[in-house]
Amino acid sequence: MTYRRISDPHGEPPPAARPGHGDWTSRRSLAVDLQVVATASAPWRCLASRTVASALIAILAGVSPLGSQDSALPIPVDEQLTYSIAWPSGLSVGSADFKARYVDPGWRFEMTLRASLPDIEIDDAYVSRTDAATCSFEFEKHARHGAKRTHEFLRFGPNAVERINLENEGRSGPGIVPVSGCARDALAFLYYLRKDLAAGRVPPPADIFFGAGYGLELEYAQTRRLIWDGERRLVDEIRAVVRGPASKHEFSVYFGRDEARTPLLFRVEFEGTPFTMLLKEDE
Repeated sequence: MTYRRISDPHGEPPPAARPGHGDWTSRRSLAVDLQVVATASAPWRCLASRTVASALIAILAGVSPLGSQDSALPIPVDEQLTYSIAWPSGLSVGSADFKARYVDPGWRFEMTLRASLPDIEIDDAYVSRTDAATCSFEFEKHARHGAKRTHEFLRFGPNAVERINLENEGRSGPGIVPVSGCARDALAFLYYLRKDLAAGRVPPPADIFFGAGYGLELEYAQTRRLIWDGERRLVDEIRAVVRGPASKHEFSVYFGRDEARTPLLFRVEFEGTPFTMLLKEDE
């Protein structure tokens, strides 16, 4: 497996000197105040597109780095992160919880998401079980979007991923997708990405599994400043494109510069409407 490393030759980049951006004020409608650190004219260099479903990872070269750590740092062995989901206006519509626990010899990751939108109620729960390197063993998906329900189970083997539809178990048989080496579900990949960002690198192209298989495109966009928990935090914006057999989704994640590379903010779109998921501040 080949990695592209992004080094930090100058240490922490200085704030951009831009008219009208000198004050740090918190816009509570988004609960964030971002200031661009990397200049807009910085050169971009992307990896060539390859793998099934256009799965690639594009990385930025020659601008502000992702970090200067020499090796990936482990995520906390028992971590819980809670996010507030909001409209662009700042009105809260729900919450999301991410849990990670190391249970020898591997990890258990969980995510729950509950949101009330004008036309639909969302109630999702996901569980991922992996080895110590975050290679998936099992993934279970419960999703309810209005009247539509999904319950799927993925079993990861050394050469294939078995997909079982538990919602209609009596009417549909399992699906088999061939894989080679370490395969990851979408939730496990998030934690794998955090570990690689801590090492100052972005992994090569890979398919991820969220029921069906999806191609993932990641792009290191720029370094910004985020006011979170009353402090100015440097964050690295990672833009993502996920392509499935008949779908395409785009979103951005803002990762902190702490050792665990904690995601502080997600910008996502659902049914054509943008939402933010902001990590709740320490109480």
